[in-house]
Parts: sequence; structure tokens; C-alpha cells
Amino acid sequence: MEPMIDDVFVTSLNSGTDCVQVYDIATGAQLKSYRGYPAAPSTLALVGTSCQLVCGQRNKSLLQAWNINRHDNLQMRLIIPGKVNALAVSPRAPYYCVVAISEKIYVYKMSCGGVSGVGDRHYQSVTHLTFTPCGNYFASGGADGFVYVWSLAAFNDALHKTHPPHISPHYTLGQHSDKVTGITITSGGMKGTLVSCSLDHTARVYDLATGRQVYSLITPSPLTAVTTNTLGSQVLLGSSSGRINVVNLLPPPTPGDILVGDAGSSCHEKAVTHIAVTASGNRVVTGSDDGEVKVWTVTSTSLGTNDTITTPHLAIQRTIHTARGTITNLCVLRMEREVVDDVDLDIREIIRPLSQDYTSSPINASVTVHTKPRTSSALNITPQYTSVGGVGKHNTKGVRNSNEDLLRQICQLQTANSQLYKFAIKHILKDDVND
Repeated sequence: MEPMIDDVFVTSLNSGTDCVQVYDIATGAQLKSYRGYPAAPSTLALVGTSCQLVCGQRNKSLLQAWNINRHDNLQMRLIIPGKVNALAVSPRAPYYCVVAISEKIYVYKMSCGGVSGVGDRHYQSVTHLTFTPCGNYFASGGADGFVYVWSLAAFNDALHKTHPPHISPHYTLGQHSDKVTGITITSGGMKGTLVSCSLDHTARVYDLATGRQVYSLITPSPLTAVTTNTLGSQVLLGSSSGRINVVNLLPPPTPGDILVGDAGSSCHEKAVTHIAVTASGNRVVTGSDDGEVKVWTVTSTSLGTNDTITTPHLAIQRTIHTARGTITNLCVLRMEREVVDDVDLDIREIIRPLSQDYTSSPINASVTVHTKPRTSSALNITPQYTSVGGVGKHNTKGVRNSNEDLLRQICQLQTANSQLYKFAIKHILKDDVND
């Protein structure tokens, strides 16, 4: 039995109490299901390395989360300021959760639940969010057709200013003439490519190193889903007709418009809502409005000579999920088998309750430092106190010596603060070394 398996996480409408269902791609067997409320579209994400699962609740201002190895009960419900349109979580620590509510984008730091900032460049609802593999940038697409790339550094920089500036995107990549229905970023991250698709019958390929458009893939049907293989050499386009086209970008075509015919594989009876590729690249998983999730293999591609390229096709392997409603979320994760099977596995919780304060400056917010409990004798600070202004019993000289008493108290406070600082640095660094 292999220690690592490819799992597909699925949510759909009318799924009852089984909010998220998990299947083994290799066998099609259902591994488990997570109990909860119906999930909002484009909101399913994994937090940490096989730690916790989070998604938005449909038609509610709530997020719901589970420990990845437990599924019987809902572990946590998080309050947010509105109904969620899209959600994404950074793939690397420190983990950030980006939540789209209407046309605004809220950035939360998951370890403390604090709000890092709010982006409001879109003027219609945000439909898709996705992070780069490094976790330092994320992309957003909206019903207004715009595609933006944002830097987390810009949010964190504004966080430490008394009067934070308006947060601007790192790139404004372009604008489709209709709603953005999908965004994917290749494994190269900010040195790779981003592909967005839209109901305007086009998928646009951008070079993230320069922020410029390289290709525009034009199809006969509105596009509803997009993804690429691991290398970014093939783009898979799902359409409203239920067909999937595989477009080769190697060898690189001439930059500009590329006409994609209607010769793709007929995969579903209704619109394709999700496409995902396994880490090995040998399997493709698709979800549709017809309620089915299917596993496919990409047929071998013969490059031939000169410009002759054989069009790739998808061959069906199995149908692993059938539901009565639209597939609202689908993602493929490669995980250790014990993470799914072992309910007693110790999982480090990352998610904290989210802050509801979106107006006050974070500079004035209190900071809680968790330390190990110690005896009071460990803090060896000499008690030094003298009352001021004739109030205390130690003061007998009256008001004429008040200035001297104040100066003496300042010196005593400086000494106490210095001792406290040395104590804190010594023991905090010691805890880090022990951990």
C-alpha cells in the first residue's frame, strides 16, 4: 500500500449533511466525508501541510473548518462580514486566508485571526482567488472582467502605518469583456504564467515576470474552467458545452491570438465547472453542472516535425462521484495515507477566530505573547517604589522635593524595565532553542 495517495475533495449542491466528500483517484473509493453545511462555490482550501480544511458556507456570513483527520463534527465556524464569493489560503507559513465578499478582498492572518488589510479595486463581485506557489502573491478575477495580482507585502506594509495608503495591485493584467470564470498559476509562480478564462470565449496567458499578455486562446464556446499541467506546457479549457480542449504551448507558438477549434473531448452533458491535474500530470479530474466527477488520462501527444502537432484528447478512466446538484468545489491533493485514516493523529491547529474589527488601526491593537508558566522567583527584579506628591508614607519632605522624587522614580523604572527586558529575551530565546 503506497504511503502517498492522490485525493480529490468534492463539494456539491444538495449534498445533505456531507459537506465535503473525499475519494481516492486511483481506485475511485470514497475515503471519508466531512459533515457540515453546504459549501459556497470556489471556497474550498487546505490550511497547512495536511492540517485543516476550510470552506465558505453557502448563503451565510460564515466559514467552516475541520481538522483534516476528523470528519464526524464541524470543528469551527468563523464569522466574516458578508457572504463569501471566493476563498484562497497561502500554501506556505505564515498562512494567510484571502476572502472575497462582494467586490472587496479581506486578507486575514490565520495564526492570530487579525485583518491585514482590505483590497477594493474590483467594481463588481470577485469570482476567483488563487495564490502563487510561493505564497507571497495572489491573483483575483471578477465579474467586471479584470484580473489583478496582489502582493501580501503591500498589505503587511500598510498594516504598520498610522494612516495606511490605499492598497494597489502589483499588476493589472488585463480585462476580459465578460465575467472571469477561472484562474490558474503554473508552478513557476512569479516567474511562470497565469491563465485566466472568461465567458467571453477567451483564455488569456500572461507572463508574470513582466505582467504582459502572451497568448489569447479563442474558443467557439464560453469558457467555464481552466487549469494547466505541472510544467505549464498544456492548458486545459472547460466550456459551457461540456467539452474540454487541451492546448499545447510547447513548442511555444507565435505570441498573439490562437484559434482553438471545437475538436476537444466531450466530457460532460453540462458545463464543466472544475478541472484539476494530479501532481504527476498523468490524470485529470473534472467536475460539472451535471453533478458528476470523472477521472481522465491525457492521450499521448505526437509532436511530429515542423509545426505538425497532434491534438491531445482525454480518455475516461472512471466516474467517482455522482450528485443531484452542481459540483461547487473540486481540488486534488497528494497526501499521506495516515493523515486520512488515523483519527488519533496529532494535528497542529492553525486557524484562529477571525477579527471583526475592520476600521481601527492595527498599530494600536494589543499583542498577546504566550510563554511557558514559571515561578515568580525566576523573575529577579528588585522591588523599587516611592510614592510621589506626599501621598505615600515614605515621602516626608513634601512638595519641595517632588522633582527629585520624580527623577529618582524614573531611574528606578528604567532599571526595572531593563531587568524585565533582559529576563524576557533570555527565556524567550531559550524556549525557541528548546522547541
